[in-house]
Amino acid sequence: MILADSLTPESILIDPEGESLEEVLHALLDAMLTPAVEPDTRAKRARDVAFGSQGEVVRLHDDVVLVLEVQEGVTRPRAGLVVRREAFAVTAEGRDEVRGARAVLLFLLPGRLSAFRGHAVPTIGRWVKEGDHAARLVAVSSPDDVLELPGLAALPLTDRLRVDAVMSPATYRVYPDTPAGEVLDLMVRRGLPAVPVVGEGYEVLGMISAGDALTHLLPSRRTSDPGEPPSEAEGRSARDIMTRSVLCVAEDQALTDAAAMMVNRGVEDLPVVREGELVGILSRDAVLRALHGP
Repeated sequence: MILADSLTPESILIDPEGESLEEVLHALLDAMLTPAVEPDTRAKRARDVAFGSQGEVVRLHDDVVLVLEVQEGVTRPRAGLVVRREAFAVTAEGRDEVRGARAVLLFLLPGRLSAFRGHAVPTIGRWVKEGDHAARLVAVSSPDDVLELPGLAALPLTDRLRVDAVMSPATYRVYPDTPAGEVLDLMVRRGLPAVPVVGEGYEVLGMISAGDALTHLLPSRRTSDPGEPPSEAEGRSARDIMTRSVLCVAEDQALTDAAAMMVNRGVEDLPVVREGELVGILSRDAVLRALHGP
């Protein structure tokens, strides 16, 4: 499915009246929804989204925001677009300072927001940020101009969640020569279930899980005074306690594929790589929330 399948000329409004996100969304919902939806209902939905109590507002650019909302009765995503010459106020971003925008792209979705958010939103965001696309979008004068913008109509809108939409950035990493004691301190202090071991080019060499740490900590705890530092860890480094055979996933891999790998291999965390370089960590908890969350 591509954007052109969801965005029709009839659902593109050029310079309608409205000085706020609520007002322009109201105009857009009037154009997109059937007369069976009462005007008061449309007005309430526009107000709820504009003030953050329903749906989701995502800023893609200084001039462009995207709005996601679940709509009962639709079987596939429906899109609408408003472009104004003058900026309108956007109040649903959780900021004290109200920012403006000149374009809003609205999606009415048949199901959970997470799947669409995980793939389609980054895809649209990359298009908006590329070159002069945003400037050209807010300068259009007709619906046909919008659909003729290079690459916009052909943007894919699949519900395929990718790993990079769910992973956590690789904030913590250690090197093979890092003393084992420092690794253990880091894991305890930061509450890390696992920490990757990387080389000079940030390539993944191994992983140290809580299980690995316990394997090397427990023998010394059994034979020494609990109040003393574990002598077993003295002289050891990350390379001595890490698991060397590590399963990695690519950032653009399907999340369902990564989840299957976790289940089949019995691992709780997977390093995420881009061209061999560590960029993030995918946890089983995050996968579960993404696949079964709102």
